Amino acid sequence: MFSYKNLSIKKLTLIIFTGLYLIFLLFTTFNLYSYSKYESNKTEKLIKNFSISFSNQIEEKINNISDVSKYPLLIPEINTLHQILRDNETFKITNYNYLKYICEMMLIQNNSISGAYIYDLKGRGSFASRNSSHYKLINPLNESWFQESLISSSATSIFANINSSNIFDIDSSEGENLILLTRKVIDINTNQITGMLLVTLSAEEFNNILKYDLPFNNETISIYNSTGDLILSTNEGEIKSNYFDKVNFNSSEPSIDYIYEDVPYVICSNPINTPNWVVINKIPKKDAFKLDDLYIIFFITNILFFLISSIILYLFFTKRIFNPIQYLINNMSSNSIEKNLKKNFQYDKDDEIGKLVNSYNNMKGRINSLININYKNQIEQKELELRQLQNQINPHFIYNTLESIHMMAEINDDLETSTMAEYFGSIIRYSMNRKINTVKLKQEMKIIDNYIYLQKIRFDQLFTIENIIPEELLNCEIIKMIIQPLIENAIYHGLNECDSNGKIIIQGHHIDDNLLITISDNGVGIDDEKLKDLNDYINDKNNKFNSIALRNINRRLKLNYGETFGLEIFSVYGKGTSTVLTIPYIIR
Repeated sequence: MFSYKNLSIKKLTLIIFTGLYLIFLLFTTFNLYSYSKYESNKTEKLIKNFSISFSNQIEEKINNISDVSKYPLLIPEINTLHQILRDNETFKITNYNYLKYICEMMLIQNNSISGAYIYDLKGRGSFASRNSSHYKLINPLNESWFQESLISSSATSIFANINSSNIFDIDSSEGENLILLTRKVIDINTNQITGMLLVTLSAEEFNNILKYDLPFNNETISIYNSTGDLILSTNEGEIKSNYFDKVNFNSSEPSIDYIYEDVPYVICSNPINTPNWVVINKIPKKDAFKLDDLYIIFFITNILFFLISSIILYLFFTKRIFNPIQYLINNMSSNSIEKNLKKNFQYDKDDEIGKLVNSYNNMKGRINSLININYKNQIEQKELELRQLQNQINPHFIYNTLESIHMMAEINDDLETSTMAEYFGSIIRYSMNRKINTVKLKQEMKIIDNYIYLQKIRFDQLFTIENIIPEELLNCEIIKMIIQPLIENAIYHGLNECDSNGKIIIQGHHIDDNLLITISDNGVGIDDEKLKDLNDYINDKNNKFNSIALRNINRRLKLNYGETFGLEIFSVYGKGTSTVLTIPYIIR
């Protein structure tokens, strides 16, 4: 079976360089693809932005015309207008002139308007026009735009592809293509329609927008209504688009698609809310997406340059690196690291291989140091255990003596002495059990309760102790006899100088994966300089204190759990002191 381990470094180097070249080729190709994709996305964004801008212009123009059509409804004499439109008699000359005046006021408000008209419900009307003032109006009652406007649920309606012959009494060949906006005149007092307003625009106005500054060659912009009828187009031969059926009129954003007719095209459709039209922008794909020729040349140059560089580097590596590495391998194979940790490997060059050799020698030195540190920690742990054993002077004698005192006190009806002997005996037996190093927190707290009872008797209720460790923490595993020395410290060093009202609080917290046990007192406290020295002392940074209890607790925690755990002391002089044990949160 083939294995890379059997290959020579020279062959492996060749494989690596070949692989690197292939990776570079793939990366560069992907880069070219990403660039083309970026250009494609940028072009699509340009097309969409252009379509949005164009649609906004159309919509803005329609809205402006719609605003103009509101003018007659906002005049103070609106009731006069309703009365004239309701009159069954032929328009009087004064009324006709009044309606014509209103039309002229609408006409002058927007230069895009080609004509403004007012009709009553019998089809009689008056108008003002820029270029058709000599024409005669026809009765529009039979015209589809007039009928649809009356029955429409909307106040305004828009119609496209309307010839002026549908408004004036002229031949259709003489008329021009118009876009109509109609608005019903409604009496708000009776909610009845009294007439119809009509504003017309020349289709040429929109053609000017369509043809203005198109960003792509051979670009065709067309406007369709919701039924697919072509309204305007920059291509005079344009018919209904094959893409129209895919248009989503409910979309608020333009969409991009690709179709193939005689050539591939990019299609961008963008609905216009007012009116219900859609703009379709069709661009030949070859005109829309073009890659920079300079980037293609740069791509080919990079491929050739990396190929030549790879060959040169391979020849250099073969001559300059292969032989030294082989030499290093031979020398490393001839020695056992475990048996030769103190002997450095010799290499006389200060190049990269030399640095590798130095790293190898440093690694051996670190391994040797770690072994020594491990031995030192093991010896220190044994010394701590030995020191603990030295303190256990004849434990059976002490326990049996206490049991005798307990029995004698009961015989003499001295219950307080009996209880003290019983509690002290349980403390001695608990602390001298060498088979158990870790216990549950509730076991430790039971012994602490016995110890507190004895201390309260001695100090005649000088202080109170409050235990607020949550119930759910009592099953956590801790090292035996690490809380009692801290309470003893709080009593003797914190509260001993207080006359009364001394208080010690024992708290427990589960934070992340750690268990924090805090013993706080309201005693005399420690000044800042002494507090710093004390924290340094328990971490073996000085020897300014004689007490070994705090240092011993800190060492036991670090030896059992690691350097991140241990004991820390906080204090404010004159206010009190807190000692915090940080151990892993362990429940077995």
